[in-house]
Amino acid sequence: MATGRDKEYRSSASCDRAAFDVLARLVVVAAVLWCFSTSASAQTKSGPPGTQTAGPAVKQAKSKSTTRREATGKPAPVAGGSCGFGVVVTTGDEFTVLTTGLTVFQNKKMVIPIPGWGLNDLIFARTRAAIPAGVSVLRIPYNPAKFPPRDESKDTLKDRLFRDLNAELAGYMREVVKGTNCRHYIQILNSISPIGTSNYTIRGFGILNQDVVLGRRIYLYALAFIRIFDGRDFSVVRQSSALINVHHSLVVQRLLGRQISGPYRELPAETFPTRPEDAADNPALRDGVRAMLAESLDKTLPFMLEVRPAARQSDTKER
Repeated sequence: MATGRDKEYRSSASCDRAAFDVLARLVVVAAVLWCFSTSASAQTKSGPPGTQTAGPAVKQAKSKSTTRREATGKPAPVAGGSCGFGVVVTTGDEFTVLTTGLTVFQNKKMVIPIPGWGLNDLIFARTRAAIPAGVSVLRIPYNPAKFPPRDESKDTLKDRLFRDLNAELAGYMREVVKGTNCRHYIQILNSISPIGTSNYTIRGFGILNQDVVLGRRIYLYALAFIRIFDGRDFSVVRQSSALINVHHSLVVQRLLGRQISGPYRELPAETFPTRPEDAADNPALRDGVRAMLAESLDKTLPFMLEVRPAARQSDTKER
């Protein structure tokens, strides 16, 4: 028969055994959890066969998005964060109907909006076609409202002598293309030309009714100017009027009797619109301007973009 001390000993041994069993189970559970944790960690780092990390997928998605945005002409960064050429068109959608005569009382001028003529799209398309294949091109929208026009009253002889035109151009273009990163920028803007030997000038796109002593002379014109900027310091690399005959400078053309420095056509007197506002709906005027503009860009841009000495500098005034 067990004594009280034996009972106490057995009770103590039973408690020790129970505690040992609980401790052993906890050790087993901890070991199992550690094994699962190690396996999960290994799968997270290596991934199952045939899978890839999210990085390349994100880059590929960005690349596709960039391609789509380039096609729409919006200012989006291209693959690699830069582009070959950024193209900005600042000509505007305006057509000028102008009459000049022997006296100031005969002079009449009206500027007509022509957004339906698609000149900006045409200019970008011809510029894109002139850039070598494989070179990335970015179309940069232009909002003239953000850039106030230059105060012509300050364009005095003193200003012309002491102003830094190159610095002004660089600062202007830097603002226009802000947020983009291209190796070069091409700007297509309006060119200005004198009319014959007179003091009158014309600019951009329009039709001129020159009322002279011997009769009327009607001229349809499309005057564009091209500048190519270095994308690093925005210095002007090359610039020229858009010409159909690129082998004759504007000085030579004037000596040969050209009335306008740039592309123009003489039209019959009846083609001049009776009401200036009717010019916007005249398909003959629209098609004539588009044809001269396309031909002059197709002739001049490849000449300027070739890797050889810069194209002949134009002596035409421009803005």
